[in-house]
Amino acid sequence: MKLSLETMITNQIKCHGSIQTTLEDDVNVPDTKPDIDFIIKQHGCLELTEITCEQNKCIVHGQLQFELLYASNDDIRPIHNMKGQIPFEETINMDSLSDTDTVFCSYDLEDCQIKLIHSRKISVRAIAGFHCQAEDETSYPAGVDIISDDAARAGMDALVPEGLHKRFDDISYTRSTPRQKDVFRIKDELTLPKGKPDIDTILYYEMTPVNLQTRLLEDSIRITGDLHVFVLYIPVDEERRMEYLETETSIDGIVQCDQCSEQMIPDIIFQPGCGSMEVKPDEDGEQRILEIELPLNMTMKFYEDVKLPILKDAYSTACELTLSKKPVTFEQLLLKTQNVIRVSDQIKPDDKQERILQICTASGRVQIDEQEIREDGIALEGIVALDILYITENDDQPLGSLNAVIPFQHFMEIKGISPEDHYLLQTDISQISVIMLDAAEIEAKVVLSVSAIVFTSAGCNVITQIEEAPQDLERLQKMPGIVGFIVSDNSSLWDIAKEYQTSPESIMELNGLTSEEVHPGDRLLLAKQVDGL
Repeated sequence: MKLSLETMITNQIKCHGSIQTTLEDDVNVPDTKPDIDFIIKQHGCLELTEITCEQNKCIVHGQLQFELLYASNDDIRPIHNMKGQIPFEETINMDSLSDTDTVFCSYDLEDCQIKLIHSRKISVRAIAGFHCQAEDETSYPAGVDIISDDAARAGMDALVPEGLHKRFDDISYTRSTPRQKDVFRIKDELTLPKGKPDIDTILYYEMTPVNLQTRLLEDSIRITGDLHVFVLYIPVDEERRMEYLETETSIDGIVQCDQCSEQMIPDIIFQPGCGSMEVKPDEDGEQRILEIELPLNMTMKFYEDVKLPILKDAYSTACELTLSKKPVTFEQLLLKTQNVIRVSDQIKPDDKQERILQICTASGRVQIDEQEIREDGIALEGIVALDILYITENDDQPLGSLNAVIPFQHFMEIKGISPEDHYLLQTDISQISVIMLDAAEIEAKVVLSVSAIVFTSAGCNVITQIEEAPQDLERLQKMPGIVGFIVSDNSSLWDIAKEYQTSPESIMELNGLTSEEVHPGDRLLLAKQVDGL
């Protein structure tokens, strides 16, 4: 006899490591830029360029790109911008990591502060978090059937050895693909609407993807959503000192991926990179076209529920059959869910700030401070940090910015979740609406999207090897040919037949049973069955 095997393949975390570090440097104002009187708005972006693996550690290389808007009294034009970058190299300890592993790193810029040292020098300080992990593919051979040697040699599975009795069971587990990376580049051209003057110089811009949705196709992923674009610029018209444009453009594209299919469940993390924006002339030669590009770094993993019929038990009335079993653990996907959270607050600017004439744009980030699995759900606490850019009533200081923090609490209802389960959480801002109630008060409304993929652990024993030997004739001779049996607690017809050298079918026929169900106290007649002699 030969054991037929199927392989259960799972990708599990081999090792992981996280650090929070401070990136800081003092930067001089370029000679081509005027002095800084005060900083209006600042923005930072992390860019990873390389990840190298060594024994028990990985090294992350990259740069912090920063940009600031500032006011100057030393120039005809009051508003200017400045860009720069700070390179970094961070080491993250990861036990069991080897130089042949592949490490995936997610990162977040928790805070970026740019302060004025003096009119020709700034201090840049940012808090960055890096979360790295390496995965390992694990294979578990599991017995699914026993066939005869002749069938095995012929590549068939229909021949059943004489006297063999088999019992099967179905196990369900979640199979995952190896995690992989890709870059989806958003490219578009925007034309200034009528009424907006031509662009002379871009002062500042932001590009933020919102409402990203993914749909799995065969060997590809369709990505849809919107790109929120804000640009502040100096117009060609000398009478107008500053102009801005806030608009949205649709996102719709395909990323090739040979490991996914429509039936799978995706786990895709998007991390926007540092985008670019350039001015191009239109057909009339006027500077009215904005050419934009934003890379979205993607980390992808796909899950699929698999039902595998396995061999649970077997014995033979023609030989002595020994089964080797091994316990295996695996993951089962409990649920994938997405919640919408609406938060709002009324914000009052500081008395020292310039009075608000008009709001230009608002950006924000989500920070989860506390998360805990509770009965039938996950409790979340966090904040939305807002950065609001506005036009003031003061022509000498035409721009101002306002920072605000809105706390929130939310309970994600997930039936059946337990503290032993684990989950993957993603948060995103879908919409920000900021309106002026009056010159001294702002109302901010934010729509958040929170999604979770929850896994639970399961396990079973699988048969990995079989050994057959000749019948124990001495044991067979000692067994009575026919015996009366009273069913005890927790006894099944299969267990009884296996112990008394017979088959469930023989017991059912001899006792007139219509099913294999038996109950404590039932009286059965058992007849010894010997095959192969």
